[in-house]
Amino acid sequence: MTRYQRLLSSLLYACIALSVAGCGGGGTASTGETTKSPSTAFVPQAGLGVPFETFSGPLSQSFITSRRTVAIRDAQAWERLWTEHAGPTIVQRPAPPVDFSTKMVVAVFLGSRGACDKVSLAAVKQQQDPSRIEVTYREILPPPETACIASLANPAVLAVIPQSTLPVEFVQASPRQEDALVIRSGWSFGMCLQNCEASIDIAKDGALFRAQRRQNPALPEQALWGQVSAAEWETLASTAGSLPDMTIGCPDCADEGREWIEVAQGARKKRVDISCNATIGGAENFQAAVRAIRSRFAAALGLPEACSPGSIGFTPVTPSLFTSKIDDKRFVTVRDAARWSALWNEHTGGELAAPAIDFTRDMVVGIFLGSESDPCGGLRIDAVRKRSAPERIEVGYRVIAPGPNVMCIAANVGQYALVTIPAASLPVEFVRLP
Repeated sequence: MTRYQRLLSSLLYACIALSVAGCGGGGTASTGETTKSPSTAFVPQAGLGVPFETFSGPLSQSFITSRRTVAIRDAQAWERLWTEHAGPTIVQRPAPPVDFSTKMVVAVFLGSRGACDKVSLAAVKQQQDPSRIEVTYREILPPPETACIASLANPAVLAVIPQSTLPVEFVQASPRQEDALVIRSGWSFGMCLQNCEASIDIAKDGALFRAQRRQNPALPEQALWGQVSAAEWETLASTAGSLPDMTIGCPDCADEGREWIEVAQGARKKRVDISCNATIGGAENFQAAVRAIRSRFAAALGLPEACSPGSIGFTPVTPSLFTSKIDDKRFVTVRDAARWSALWNEHTGGELAAPAIDFTRDMVVGIFLGSESDPCGGLRIDAVRKRSAPERIEVGYRVIAPGPNVMCIAANVGQYALVTIPAASLPVEFVRLP
């Protein structure tokens, strides 16, 4: 380990060690496996819940036959739970890796149920009075006409959320009224490596956004619950009737992507499938309102809105470092290899080789906070879009302050964010997001 790497490790562990610790907590029927751990630096955005990543695939069925909710904050407890959950199998399945310095696991086990019963997470929120993490789950029963085999299953859902010392409370979601209006929308791409598929369920009491980052069902699904304002819901409810029931264009043809919007109310359902960025004639206002909400949730997870006009995909530069040696606040746009090499050497102090970038195809945009960095805060790029009047590329970034109960050392930590985007000669404008 180099001197520079030792310094980074020392700063990281010092920041974690000085976070204010508190008592952990479980929820209803919790195992009680809680330990002292760093207080989370995650700060919820107004109207949004806590992001979570749900393990999918074979993990939705468990060997745990009793009803149980669990909050796990350390690796040892995770290994014990996983051994019980995975059960005796011919091929031993290792526990998915979790970085418990920044993450924790929450899980809901329904116990022995019918073969078609399922469970999913509906929301994760950070609540006040008293302060707690609230995990809302929904039991999903098959429709009455569904034919299920006469056997028992053990439905389960396991998810990763930001590490926190707050107690965790598990709440079962109330069933929606049969005639409740629900609006669903999303996008999908066939030939795709990341940001391939996303969907959002919007109801009067809130919206749940889900995204599969890669075309690999074994990887966790990102998700985020959030509120919908009264004005937004009024717009959606008053214009939902304008949605036709049809296919427009050639969705997924030549991998141009598919965007879809569905309106469901009781037994009535209408759905439109369109090519990405196409317009639904006669329902422009409704489509714009749905896209605006969907885009907001995607940006909060650091994902570009794949089917909204002007959106530009971006990829974080790897390897990533804990801190930068650039000590002044700086916005950068790099379009050639020589400048990239010089910037990277300044950023790392010359201790790491610059990642290879094909500047005939891509360019680099980024932000360095320098002395404005908060040792336990955060910085990320949330959205990149092409704008007009005048034509430009707009990079939206967000500076995240640490939580109110987090104490950090007075250390020089240079926060930064670097991403690649398709090469373009347009000017680049950086906009700080609230």
